Amino acid sequence: MPQLISKLQHNTYEKGEFSDEAPRNLEETIQLIKDFPWDLERPLTDIQLTGPSVTIIDDGLNYLKLGLYFGGKFCVYYLDRRNHLYEYHAPDIATANNLVSDFFTQSLDIKIFEKHFFNIGNQGHFITNPFVYRLKTWNIMAVSFALYAYVIFLSVLFFKITVDDWRQVFPIVFLIISGLAILYFVINNLKGRHQYLQISKGSDKFSYGIDDQHILIYEKAEIYQILYHQNSRSRGGLFDKYKIVFKNGEVISLSGTLLSGDIFLGKLNKKLGIPVIDVRN
Repeated sequence: MPQLISKLQHNTYEKGEFSDEAPRNLEETIQLIKDFPWDLERPLTDIQLTGPSVTIIDDGLNYLKLGLYFGGKFCVYYLDRRNHLYEYHAPDIATANNLVSDFFTQSLDIKIFEKHFFNIGNQGHFITNPFVYRLKTWNIMAVSFALYAYVIFLSVLFFKITVDDWRQVFPIVFLIISGLAILYFVINNLKGRHQYLQISKGSDKFSYGIDDQHILIYEKAEIYQILYHQNSRSRGGLFDKYKIVFKNGEVISLSGTLLSGDIFLGKLNKKLGIPVIDVRN
């Protein structure tokens, strides 16, 4: 009997987040399914592709995902290598396990499955996302060029640059000041281009460091507070900055160009009660 990779997803995980990923034979996979806390996680779960589940991958990169369904049933999803998604509603765990057995022996009957007609974004629910965030120089430059192009557009639109018109001095000054501001943005962000951040919603830990040789693991529970430096009225912008202050006094400074502050906060368990302090620049 072959060994196929299987992995778990709990109700606290986000799309693409899995754990306990390892090759297992059929007997080990069935035991993994039996040991999963289905009854504990069922009351707190919305029925969707991302949720409490056991996902299995065969050598042909086809996926079988056993998740929860309404009325105490189970939903078995099948995603083939061509991104076609099918689902079957199993009345009990034993029926679902029979499909798992057929998947191992390559005898799965797709005819009993219902095919989805829309197949956009399905793979993200099955493929493991490492949730690694890096600051890329090209991204910073692309954003800067886009911003400056927008500034030029505004100068033309509002100031109407024309030849031999004294008003052209205003757009020129505007362009120079805006250019300096964008240059400051580029230089300030390039300082942190070697930053590495790995963080997902379901894990109690995250990793941060400079370059691949200086990466440390931190406990989310050890965060004392988040200092959110805002450059606008709304959070989550490229120009926003935030600091992670730990209970031992250590501080990590991040920016919206690496990871949006709102996304970072969404990856922290609300039960930890970590205070977020808004700081106006």
